[in-house]
Amino acid sequence: MKTDLFHNDCVIDTAMAYLVMHRGPEPGKIFRLTGDTIRIGRGSRNNIIIHDNEVSREHAQLQQTPEGFLLQDLKSSNGTFVNGQEVVDSWLLTSQCIIELGDTITFEYHPGEPDDEEEKTADLLTQNRNPAYLVVNTQSQDEPAVYPLDNIVTKVGRSTACDIVVLEPEISREHFKLTLNQLGYIIEDLGSTNGVSVNEEILTEPRLITPNDVIQIGKTITFQITETPEMFSNLIRTNLLLDTKELTDPDNTSVRRRKRTQQMEIPTLISSPDPSHIGTGLEGTDLHNQVLITYDRNDWERIVAPLVDTLYDAKIGAWVDQYLIEGSSDWLVATEQARRECWLLVVVVSPGAMRSEQVKRNWRHFHNREKPILLLIHQPVERMPIGARRLYRVQYNPAVPEASFNQLIKEIKRLKMS
Repeated sequence: MKTDLFHNDCVIDTAMAYLVMHRGPEPGKIFRLTGDTIRIGRGSRNNIIIHDNEVSREHAQLQQTPEGFLLQDLKSSNGTFVNGQEVVDSWLLTSQCIIELGDTITFEYHPGEPDDEEEKTADLLTQNRNPAYLVVNTQSQDEPAVYPLDNIVTKVGRSTACDIVVLEPEISREHFKLTLNQLGYIIEDLGSTNGVSVNEEILTEPRLITPNDVIQIGKTITFQITETPEMFSNLIRTNLLLDTKELTDPDNTSVRRRKRTQQMEIPTLISSPDPSHIGTGLEGTDLHNQVLITYDRNDWERIVAPLVDTLYDAKIGAWVDQYLIEGSSDWLVATEQARRECWLLVVVVSPGAMRSEQVKRNWRHFHNREKPILLLIHQPVERMPIGARRLYRVQYNPAVPEASFNQLIKEIKRLKMS
């Protein structure tokens, strides 16, 4: 149904719109936006109810305007984001933009009505059907990894922005995608460097994958889609981007308490890479008593290195990634362990740090697990990540840096004793 609205002496044609859940408790479900105001949250009075503990009781609101739908965050605990940017005031939605509620819920926004193909795909995902899994075999791993295919579209590649991350040299950042329709899964090459083969035939156009098909990249990496993953491996990853070590660590009760085994997560952790022959420097090391410092590497000599020395003199263990090559397999393994084990995060705040994906990843990891975060404000920034207003902060004074460091140390010791 369409409505003609007058705005600035022009007739604006606004059609019905809808959201498609890509990540969450009901992936593939279509939510039609039929009213002037649509509230989204965990509470029973919302128009769109999402049963997920990361979602606030009243999380976000959609308001219909002549220009389209405006999205507002309702002071939620974990924030609302559009295309990766936090919604502070309101945001006018555009076609195919991605809406995130915290780290676990993702929608795609579409103006107009869903077409028949989308409806059929949504029915496939929401009806009781046998779940499908992607089995990944690589020469570097002794046993295959198995990932559930929970989304309509699943991207596979080396980038942590992909749904399934495979850290192998032959894999491009975004290598291929699998799209579910009423016939099954369609595979499409995303312009990769080394290409994709299906049953030893080079993939030149999208094609339907059948149960016995073998997808191959290079000479050592294969993929298969199956409904019986137990035939391949016991290592079923219940979360495409979840650190499985967190779920199996018997001492990590604070993390396990907040996990739901089928819950999706923002790419804070990737499927476990292996260290190189050089190593991470953390072999056999326990970081549970260490402080993780996250920062822009341009701030290392000026502020971070003196901070680490001062903490060391105060007998406070601190971990930084400065000695590792950013993006290497050793760096990925080490930073994953540091996020998982370190009890406190210190953020050295600067414009460069707030642009850093690694800083954002560390921040959101600690924030979502309610692990303590302290801020050392090195330089002012226009916008801080979610939850910053409630955090303890120290203003760095370059004239007397020791005073700033000592203030930070005092708060670290207080938190350690509490």
